[in-house]
Amino acid sequence: MQSIPLGILLKNENKTNDMIEILEHLQQYVPGARSDAEMEHIHEREDRNPQMRAIPVGGDQLTCERIRGAHMARLDADSQEERLEGLITMVEDFHEKINFLQAMMDRFYKTASAREAGTLYQLRNTINRRNVVKNVSADYHAVGSFIDLVTSAHVIAAALKAFGMSNIEDPCPKIPMFTDQADEGSRKRLLDKIVGDMVDTFFLNSLAVTVNRIEGNENGIEGPVTDDGVYNYATNVTKYGLLRKISVLATRSGDGIRQIRHWKYALLVYDLSHKIKYRLESFLLLAGVNAVFTEKQRHQVIWNRFVNLSGGKDKNLDGDYVMELLNKYAKGRVKLLGPNQTPEVVDRIGKTMMFCHNVNEKLEREIGVHPGGTAHAQRDKTQDIRAVVNQLKNADVFSVISGRRHNSFNEQFDMFHNVDSQVLHKWLNDKKLEYSNGKYAF
Repeated sequence: MQSIPLGILLKNENKTNDMIEILEHLQQYVPGARSDAEMEHIHEREDRNPQMRAIPVGGDQLTCERIRGAHMARLDADSQEERLEGLITMVEDFHEKINFLQAMMDRFYKTASAREAGTLYQLRNTINRRNVVKNVSADYHAVGSFIDLVTSAHVIAAALKAFGMSNIEDPCPKIPMFTDQADEGSRKRLLDKIVGDMVDTFFLNSLAVTVNRIEGNENGIEGPVTDDGVYNYATNVTKYGLLRKISVLATRSGDGIRQIRHWKYALLVYDLSHKIKYRLESFLLLAGVNAVFTEKQRHQVIWNRFVNLSGGKDKNLDGDYVMELLNKYAKGRVKLLGPNQTPEVVDRIGKTMMFCHNVNEKLEREIGVHPGGTAHAQRDKTQDIRAVVNQLKNADVFSVISGRRHNSFNEQFDMFHNVDSQVLHKWLNDKKLEYSNGKYAF
């Protein structure tokens, strides 16, 4: 797949007039959309243009909000083109990953918990990750790497507890003798059974209870609600971390279905953390995919969320992350112009930067210049994982001991236990009612 930048417009998204001009510029790429010149020769403008096929335009939450603001400003125009209906908003995933991680840090990361074994801040100090701070935007990659490592360590510690193993090197007592001689299908079924039991024990049972409660099916439901704050904290951290890892892996593999499924859980997370704009963005995306969009638009929104710049398996990136990279590259080129900046030159830089980059790479190969690395060297995380696992084992975080708690945190139940199901259902029903009455649900 080839990425083709469409140029740079010297417009400010914060201004509604500039945002309208940006959308008018982009609408020329919409199939079937009529240009301004064509519209001038139409004496009786029809409200609908059956030839136009609206396409999604992606961005972070703030960009989508500004696009919708531009749509509202043009709501009373005569034709679909003038109402900018050739473009529909599609929230993308990189900035959502930042907000999801921030919601996790807000809930589980406190500097006052330095002496409480098994908390994120105590584990951060154990492995000396000084670049990890509560503000995720300050260093997203450092915080994300730390949370992924801690999540993996929690899974290992839970497995050791479930399988009755004292350390990673011990043989698993739940694996029968001569299993290595069985066929591949049998070994896979055994592995699924063992791992499934562990996941059910520590992570899924309480989550299923909470989801059923949110959906209003409380009658006859019993679940493992414990008063062990340390155990609840550890299982909640793991569940948040696994949801994040699934989202990251979905992006790498280009799995749009799984990425959309992540937004369902994200809606509940943002409701709990009072991130009302991302809660609304979650609803609008899910409503569009499941009800509002046409079949073609739905396919575009689900599968056009990723960009693969270098080719190869599992090298997909979020669309808004690629835009951040292109912005950084373009700003570096524009800065070299100094005072010689003009709209035409800046736009030319935007349209040709990928071509110039490819020419530069080809020239370097021909003259024998060693290509620059495309990946950072990864440090060995084995010792850090072992250190975190030992901390979790010593604190016995995956045993249920009544009355334990972390003094720096309020009592922790399941990750969605505090969702007010009645308030959330009312909010969702109000939004659906707005859509059903032909109104915008924002």
